[in-house]
Amino acid sequence: MTPDMFSYYEDMRSKGVILYFSGPMSQTVVEGMAEIMREKMRAEDAAMGVAQRVFAILVEQMQNIVRYSADRLSDAREGALGHGQVVVGRESDGRFFVACGNRIRSADGERLVRRIEHIRSLSDQDLKAHYRQTRRAAPAEGSLGAGLGLIEMAKQAARPLDFRITPLDTATAFFTMKVVA
Repeated sequence: MTPDMFSYYEDMRSKGVILYFSGPMSQTVVEGMAEIMREKMRAEDAAMGVAQRVFAILVEQMQNIVRYSADRLSDAREGALGHGQVVVGRESDGRFFVACGNRIRSADGERLVRRIEHIRSLSDQDLKAHYRQTRRAAPAEGSLGAGLGLIEMAKQAARPLDFRITPLDTATAFFTMKVVA
C-alpha cells in the first residue's frame, strides 16, 4: 500500500512545518540538518538573531536525541545513533518553533521533569546565574554532556519550554519538547 504522502505534506504545511525528520540521528545527521535549516532561514531572509536562536535550539534538541534516546544503536562509522524526531516550523504569529520527541528511560524522565520545571521557574537574571553556576560545576551523574543544553534552550526561547513525558511501559516513556524562538 502506498502512503498518501500528499495528505502528510498538506497536513504538515497547514501546521507551519518547514522541516520534519524521523529516524536514526548521529552527529553527522545533526550537522547536516543544521546546515539545511541555516540555508532555509537564509533563503527566507530571517533576521540573523532569530536564525541563530533556531539553529542553536535545533542542534541542542538533536544532540539530546543522539545522547539520551532509549532507542540507541551503535555504528562503527557514526558512533552513537539515537532514534527520534524533530520538527521545525512557524507559529501563527510568525515565530519559529523547534520540537523534538524520542523514547527515554522512565527513570530519566523524573529527573528531567525536575530540571525543566526548575529552569522554567527562573527569571532571566536567575537563568543566567544558573548557567554560570552549571558551567563551573562537574557534570551531573548520568549526564553525557555539560548539562547546559536545557538552560541554553531556555535562554534562547521566547516562551517557557513546553514539554510532555508520556509513559509507554514500565521501562520507557516518550519525551516531547517544543521551544519557540
